[in-house]
Amino acid sequence: MLGLAAPAWWPGAASATPALLRFAVGDSWAPPYLIRRGSEPAAGLLMDLMHAIAQAAGARPVFIRLPSQRVDAALRDGEVDLHCLISPSWYGPAGPPGLLGPPMVVLEDVLVMREPGGAVDLAGQRGLRVGTVLGYRYDPLQAAFEAGRLIREDAPSQSRMLEKLRLGRSEAAVCDRRVLQHFNRSLPPQQRLHARQRVSQTVTHACLSPKSDWPASRLLEALTQVISRGDLKRLLADAD
Repeated sequence: MLGLAAPAWWPGAASATPALLRFAVGDSWAPPYLIRRGSEPAAGLLMDLMHAIAQAAGARPVFIRLPSQRVDAALRDGEVDLHCLISPSWYGPAGPPGLLGPPMVVLEDVLVMREPGGAVDLAGQRGLRVGTVLGYRYDPLQAAFEAGRLIREDAPSQSRMLEKLRLGRSEAAVCDRRVLQHFNRSLPPQQRLHARQRVSQTVTHACLSPKSDWPASRLLEALTQVISRGDLKRLLADAD
């Protein structure tokens, strides 16, 4: 982790000064994106990325933990200044709740099963129980969910979703490839889960609150610096 001063942890919304940069931390992220000690986020790709952004902005990072379903409202209302990482494809016609920064991290969702094998004929399924995360959108699979060919089985996080699959409580899951790789590292080879095919690939951005006290130009400059000076590339290499 980057060598900055220890961040302040606030349980909810609070006012910011130019010295503080408030980040929303949703509760559905899993390792290697977010690693917790007890219930507190403590490390991982997202934490390192937020530290790097704060350093580039010359600010002290403040991490505000929120249920994932509350993050968008917190951005719109100015309770936080910035949120990493979101994609415009996750939103309807109204669009994201704030201004998007430059492209940052590419996420790849894969279909995961307990058994190895080739690609699955999703169009030919009849009632396949698929682990998903509560509140997440899965546009490539939406028609199959609506038709009942696939059945959503929501979990609060990707880690919990993969654990349900490992225990046989679901038949498949849709999961980020980095999360699957990290999850499998702690398992003996015979218990590891298997990516069967790509479901989607998404480019994500940081989202700036429209009510932040920070000038948008300054935050956009900080995001650009994190990318251009190689910080993001090094963090992604460490996470892969």
